[in-house]
Amino acid sequence: MSGDRDHAQRRRGRPPEQSFFSGLWKPLGYRSAALVLPGMSVKLDGMDDAWHGGFLARYGAFARDTTTDRGAFTLTLSATRSREPHHVEPPAPGVAEYTALFVEAEPEPHAAGHYRVRTCTYDLAASFSTSGGRGQAIFSAESFEPVDRAVENILRVAIAWLALAHGGLLIHSASIVKDGRAYLFFGQSGAGKSTLSEQSRRGQVISDDLTLILPGPDGRPEVVGTPFRGTYTGGQPVLGRFPLAAAFRLRKAGPGEAAAVSGIAEGRALPDAIANLPFVVDQLGADPALFERVENVLRIFPIRELRFLKDDDSYWDAIERSGF
Repeated sequence: MSGDRDHAQRRRGRPPEQSFFSGLWKPLGYRSAALVLPGMSVKLDGMDDAWHGGFLARYGAFARDTTTDRGAFTLTLSATRSREPHHVEPPAPGVAEYTALFVEAEPEPHAAGHYRVRTCTYDLAASFSTSGGRGQAIFSAESFEPVDRAVENILRVAIAWLALAHGGLLIHSASIVKDGRAYLFFGQSGAGKSTLSEQSRRGQVISDDLTLILPGPDGRPEVVGTPFRGTYTGGQPVLGRFPLAAAFRLRKAGPGEAAAVSGIAEGRALPDAIANLPFVVDQLGADPALFERVENVLRIFPIRELRFLKDDDSYWDAIERSGF
């Protein structure tokens, strides 16, 4: 960032101001690649050879070499490198911390329902509009974190905000496809998303971490396969779009309890679901329209509570008995 940003400012946890992204920074290289999902794509220009090859290998079937591709993409980020050592000051040697990732969003004055989003991690800052077009992704001069980790964090932020602008959500949840329909399972850390995913023998696990929801052609919500699978490594990545049957807030069964689905009041269901919207939830308090947009998406599909057992997938029997 510009020279007026000192050490203390970088530790306060804010992305660079928009003026920073107007600087004339140097591209890393002249290759490009895109993360291509059904209904949404993010292209990265200015990649060097090493990053380009690593990106294609990491994202596999979700990635495309676009070095000579002039097709249309939802968002294109032009990658450059600044003279700033880091966008967020790294922790002292030997000090562990959760990865620093900060987001700020403001309504676009000339594009109703869209936002200008600024985000940064230690070594990568980005600015883009949810209306699409071009944005910037600016690396720092020095490296603290692996490039692929920094890039994935920024991609997740971009997908979350693009989804919201298009009537969808990126939600912190497990997702499984069974009999052609998708099911979401959410809850706070430790609620059992990874455990439930590992236990399932009756469906294909999309992710035990992040799930992308987008409206289908008829406006009904669909779950979209993404490479953001979390810790789950079983089977091949799931491609495509699947009608969303229902979402379930998880609760582990106690001694003597069986797997069961029960109702949950909207006054509890919506706040619990909203709390699981990473990259967006911290911005809701500043913009009532944004909060209303999130609520409108969550009201489209049913949300129930699922009590499940730790050591089997009998929760599928409970879901079938419930009518979902």
